[in-house]
Amino acid sequence: MNASLNTLKTALNERKAVKIIAGIANLDLENVLQVVRAAEAAGATAVDVAAHPDIVKAAKAATKAAVFASSVEPAALAQAVAAGADVAELGNFDALYDQGLFLSAEEVLALATQTVALVQGQALISITVPGHLTLESQVRLAAQLEALGVDMIQTEGASRVLAAEPTAKSLTAAEKETITLMNTRALVQATRLPVMTASGMTENNVNQAFAAGASAVGVGSFVNKARTEAEMTERCHGVMAASRHSVSVAC
Repeated sequence: MNASLNTLKTALNERKAVKIIAGIANLDLENVLQVVRAAEAAGATAVDVAAHPDIVKAAKAATKAAVFASSVEPAALAQAVAAGADVAELGNFDALYDQGLFLSAEEVLALATQTVALVQGQALISITVPGHLTLESQVRLAAQLEALGVDMIQTEGASRVLAAEPTAKSLTAAEKETITLMNTRALVQATRLPVMTASGMTENNVNQAFAAGASAVGVGSFVNKARTEAEMTERCHGVMAASRHSVSVAC
């Protein structure tokens, strides 16, 4: 196992892993590399980039951190792993929500099964549990993913609309934070898998995620929407400083 994966596994076990997210739909290589360099400078545990072979290779060359490759397509994840990705991440599903597509728990499990078949043994596997599902459905899906043999799960702060046809809803950062922390607590209690809290995470609330039992946090917009690489780096340093002062709960 390579050094970046060893570092990631140790950080997950100690419940202090930090992943900086460039964006699942971000194919702007220079912008992605700005995010990656900022994360590297701050000592982040991992970075998360789109599952595109060229982007994965460039990210691997720019950081010693573990590289997550994200997609909603198992075949794309397999290509990213072949290009050197350390972790195959099924999700984040925000891009689908923007298109009015909301995957059911059964659909996510089917995609996860395909992903496991394609990449297990070659990379770690992380699956995002859709935040629009009811907590009961999320807990059931987490148990199924654990039985399937995935390595970790990630929460979402997506809008949950209890209706026959879910609809996308624009959420404030505070709303995303509230939902993803609630999902984190439920999933931490329901599974032995490491849980990564994502959606609405900033330097001001990563400590709350770890206090809720998360093994890791995923920070995206707070960093990748910054205007300059210097500002991205400053924000990454803030996140890392906050994570070092976090205290996890015993589970």
